[in-house]
Amino acid sequence: MPDYRYSAKDNSGREVAGVYSAPSRFAALSQLHDRGLTVTDISDDGVGAGGLELVKVPIKKGILFGKISMSEKAIFCRQLSISVSAGIPLLESLESITADLDNAAFRRVLERILKKLDDGAPFSHAIAGESMVFDRLFVALIRTAEESGSLAETLSYQATVMEKNDRLARKIKSILAYPMFIGCFFLLISGIMTIFVLPQFQSIFAGYGSKLPPLTRMVFAFNTFVIHNTVWIFLGTAAAIVSGIMYSKTPIGRFQIDALVVRLPMVGDIVRKLAVSRFCRNFGIMMAGGVSVATAIEIAAEVLGNKSMEASMKATRDKIMAGNSIAASLDKKVFPRLVARMVGVGESSGRLPEVLTKVADVYEDQVEGTIMVVISLLEPIIIAVFGGLILLLVMAIYLPVFSSAGGVR
Repeated sequence: MPDYRYSAKDNSGREVAGVYSAPSRFAALSQLHDRGLTVTDISDDGVGAGGLELVKVPIKKGILFGKISMSEKAIFCRQLSISVSAGIPLLESLESITADLDNAAFRRVLERILKKLDDGAPFSHAIAGESMVFDRLFVALIRTAEESGSLAETLSYQATVMEKNDRLARKIKSILAYPMFIGCFFLLISGIMTIFVLPQFQSIFAGYGSKLPPLTRMVFAFNTFVIHNTVWIFLGTAAAIVSGIMYSKTPIGRFQIDALVVRLPMVGDIVRKLAVSRFCRNFGIMMAGGVSVATAIEIAAEVLGNKSMEASMKATRDKIMAGNSIAASLDKKVFPRLVARMVGVGESSGRLPEVLTKVADVYEDQVEGTIMVVISLLEPIIIAVFGGLILLLVMAIYLPVFSSAGGVR
């Protein structure tokens, strides 16, 4: 049996280290956990720190010609889970799924994976080379599932998570469709007013010889400025958008933008709750799958999609590696005190993965409810704002008419 070098903490929080012999890394982690140890790091001669550094494989970083949606990946995981649980060999299951795929881009990805499997590579190693489709978390969970013999269950869980995320995204898109239509219609009307309608009224009112109301003068002056500087406004807007995109792709730009998003009213609260739910969900399933604490936190932090939150999570990992408990290491600016207390109970009772899953369930429900409320409020706000702007334009046009009518009287 191979030897695994580990670092862990016992129930009193004291750091211990040693070498443990077991048939597999998963078995070593499971047996060490049964002895009351929380493993923070584990490795052997063939596995890097944390047990999740995969064998180096060529990662294709080129353009993926064709989009692979979340629903397609969810269907793939569901089909593969059903096939594997039915006793069909993994290679045969993948070949069958690949042959039936309509998405050419996804089919090419699976064909590359099949070639690696034919060459003798494990499934986790094969998908690690397709980082544009399968992220590091997915690869890590498949790796632990292979070692624990729970591949079908893990794939089924991943399919459920993807389906839930896809369902929420579709719901948000459907609710936003009407406000977006109103916005586009308003822009169209504004363009017609600016180019065709307002200049006609300007020429008409210029012949009145009377002083126009302040609102009318302000609207006409702005309209004239827009017409005479349309090219510069377009170029300036395009330059600002391109500069913003380029800045967001730099490490410091991405971090600062993500930090700003977290501080925004309402949106920041949703981002924080979503980060807590995702982190707890992913951290819990990796702990249950036998991943060491340090590696599980690092991977769960990387898939949050927010660099500011990721830095906070990795700071938590560093505190744990320094000998603190998980509950005491959680960033109080990110994790509410209730979450820290529940994690502390999970640590002391040896049921941390189960507690983390329950926390994730609670916060996912809160996030979905908050998003629905925000979007429901967004629709009347957009209509009111656009209606107010249209009213402003109409008043600017009719005020001189009313003034002239009053002068005639």
